[in-house]
Amino acid sequence: MMVVRTERPSATICSAKLKQRIHKLPIKRRFKTLPRRIKRILRSEIRNVWANSPIRDSHILYESYSGNGMLCHPEAIFKELLKRDSESKYTHIWVLNSFERYKALTEKYASYSNVKFVKYQSLKYYKYLSVSKYLVNNVSFPAQFAKRDGQIYLNTWHGIPLKKMGYDITGRAVDAKNIVRNFLASDYLLSSSPKMTQQMYLDAFKMKNIFEGEILEEGSPRIDRQFDVKASKEEIEPFLAHSGIILDDRKIILYAPTWKGHDYFNPRNDAAGLRNLIDRLEAQLDTSKYRILIKAHQIVSEAVATIPELREYLVPNMVPTNLVLGITDILITDYSSVFFDFLVTNRPIFFHIPDIAEYARYRDLYIGAEALPGPTSTNVDELISNLLRWSSIEKWPEDIRERHETMLRCYTPDEDGRASARIVDRVFERTDNRSTQSAAYAHGKTKILIYAGGMIPNGITTSALNLLDNIDYERFDVTVLCPYSKAVDQQYNFTQINENARLMFRFGTFNGTYLQNSIRLRVLKRGANSAGASLRTQKKLWQTEWKRCFGNARFDHVIDFSGYTSFWGTLFCYAPAKKRSIWLHNDLAADAHRSISGNTPLKDGLFATFSIYNRFDNLISVSEGLNEINASSLGSWAPESRFSWASNTINETKIRDLASDSRFPPMSIKNGLPILDQATRSGIVSELVATALLPNKTANAEMHKTPADEGYFTFISVGRLSPEKNHARLIKAFARVHRINPLTRLVIAGDGPLRADLEGLIQKNGLTESVRMVGHVKNPYKLMRYSDAFVLSSDYEGQPMVLLEALVLEVPVITTSFGSVAGALPKGVGIVVEPTVEALAQAMLNEAGSPSLRRHFDVDKYNADAMQEFERVVANV
Repeated sequence: MMVVRTERPSATICSAKLKQRIHKLPIKRRFKTLPRRIKRILRSEIRNVWANSPIRDSHILYESYSGNGMLCHPEAIFKELLKRDSESKYTHIWVLNSFERYKALTEKYASYSNVKFVKYQSLKYYKYLSVSKYLVNNVSFPAQFAKRDGQIYLNTWHGIPLKKMGYDITGRAVDAKNIVRNFLASDYLLSSSPKMTQQMYLDAFKMKNIFEGEILEEGSPRIDRQFDVKASKEEIEPFLAHSGIILDDRKIILYAPTWKGHDYFNPRNDAAGLRNLIDRLEAQLDTSKYRILIKAHQIVSEAVATIPELREYLVPNMVPTNLVLGITDILITDYSSVFFDFLVTNRPIFFHIPDIAEYARYRDLYIGAEALPGPTSTNVDELISNLLRWSSIEKWPEDIRERHETMLRCYTPDEDGRASARIVDRVFERTDNRSTQSAAYAHGKTKILIYAGGMIPNGITTSALNLLDNIDYERFDVTVLCPYSKAVDQQYNFTQINENARLMFRFGTFNGTYLQNSIRLRVLKRGANSAGASLRTQKKLWQTEWKRCFGNARFDHVIDFSGYTSFWGTLFCYAPAKKRSIWLHNDLAADAHRSISGNTPLKDGLFATFSIYNRFDNLISVSEGLNEINASSLGSWAPESRFSWASNTINETKIRDLASDSRFPPMSIKNGLPILDQATRSGIVSELVATALLPNKTANAEMHKTPADEGYFTFISVGRLSPEKNHARLIKAFARVHRINPLTRLVIAGDGPLRADLEGLIQKNGLTESVRMVGHVKNPYKLMRYSDAFVLSSDYEGQPMVLLEALVLEVPVITTSFGSVAGALPKGVGIVVEPTVEALAQAMLNEAGSPSLRRHFDVDKYNADAMQEFERVVANV
């Protein structure tokens, strides 16, 4: 078989031909042919040019639902401005996510020279987002948005909340991350009433004490058009006719269900349910008198529009909801807050909520079914019965009418058809000279921002969570900053943050040019004294990033609680704060030189962090003893007067709860001795070890028992498998102990870069049956509680939380005398030995032969002292 080889054109020829072909293309087509990385760089360069261009005082950018139409309050405000703007003073830029889908809108305003349209997240979008003086949005701008000085941002939100919002949704703070960021960047937030201000902005999104703008309680602009039914009908008729819906003299029953989340919505299933509902209604109602229309939630409207059997009923998404409400005679809804808008018409509302129990599990409500301002139904027959009996409010039972009137007064007190005019006067015409912040938003507490670390499972995370559980929230307003992550461990730790704190996330990335960000990364690696660090463009880059993350928010005290990377410390250096503190959790000079397989992975990051120490007011070690070490070894980076300490706190209740297990008898202590006999304790540890090693299988303690298991004395050590912990010393010491006392075993919980080396050492010493390495265990407290002694073999430490946790569980502690040990343990507690194999082995032998009494640890007093130290640092601002 003959193989014919063909010559491939040289790369140079291909490149030349490609260049020729690209050169002939239009500019937009040329851009599309570029590699993705080059596109990103060019986009950042172009966006940076616009971010430094003059702000255009006459430009207004409007965005509704991320470009999903000209809708809601922004559309109403636009209409009011356009009506007043007879001389085309303003240029109105509308954001759409599809020009094809909203062709009717672009055609409607084609003759207006001062109305433009831009595609959502296109280059032009970012241009006008950067240069427009006024920004109007009813949800939020994307992650890269950073409001410039001189811009005015009005966030109108998109309705009075019926469903719980923001931090009120338990465990879902992540969902609010971009909304909170946008609210803090806003100069104005729009509210329908004092009730909405308090319930949504100040409480649900925790704007109280941190929002620096003004909340405008002027009513809802989008409701204005509902007061003129004739005008609404004239305006809506062409839109409906375009979709094949011709209005006649029949009364309109509008069904407007809410969006129930991705897990609920399925176009085909929903179509069948909607069609069945319509058929049942039409079969029972007089269709010569009534006609049914559907207004789908804007998130799913496009999908519903593709379903042929619903087309003759579906109001297009481009039609503002309030236009439809203006001509609606009867509203049927479920959990949609659209009913708040309809209240002002004094026409009947019917709530059809067949899945309320299921929905409540997905999304809780502020208002229960018993308080809704209209008749409720849980099946179609009941709905039809309600419609036939109570087709006007006058026919409603008195209790339902009272609910309707109460809701009207509470949530829509100022609706008179003039809300749009008032908002335009306040924001654009500036006829009102009210102060930029109302005293009602502030409560005078000291505002603290804490970067809590990456929230990975480690001692710093535990310390941060404990601190947040012990802070006095009556005195301090606390915001916790975390880097956003989808990792399961981090997501879990986010939910463990005290609910009294305001949880915020950094996500997205820096604006600025490729060169500016390259210099930034170089400085973060080499330190604040390296070339490029003092450039004016670097200062502006960091200031913009601060504003991107926190908008107009200001804090009294910012704290980098992690203290291990220069990034977060540098960001906090640009915070508009009165004081700055950075935490030192370890002997950081020793950490910087820690070697793993000949590498020093922390050196660059820590030395870069040291280089910004002189820009912090406080350098806080986590114990008095550690402070002496750090002040001495790091004194060349900052004045000695700035070094201080604040001990870590402990959460006794949480530790004890996590240590309990209904499968086992309680670990009770009497006169300092465990009531459970050693054989029982040994068996429990065996089962827990089996569970840790085989988490997805039923624990089988027999797999880890030996004939002598009934009497094992168990030593346990919990910590990362890294050099400073010196687990090798512990294993060697245990080898000596086990040779003398075979009824001993060692359990090591933790993971890290030295695991393979330590497993090899265990095998070398013939300890594979008596030493168990169980890896990282999310909840090690059960193992600790039923073990006989806790052992720490570190060369150096800060204040290891695990020692305090062992004391809470009344487990005797043996530890090496690392430099800060005096401040890591309460006085007179624990066995402290020289950091040698011999000393550690002897202490372990003594403990196994004659166990220590288990002493009560006074956690309340310890925490009170620790919080006094913390408040000494942060309260003096």
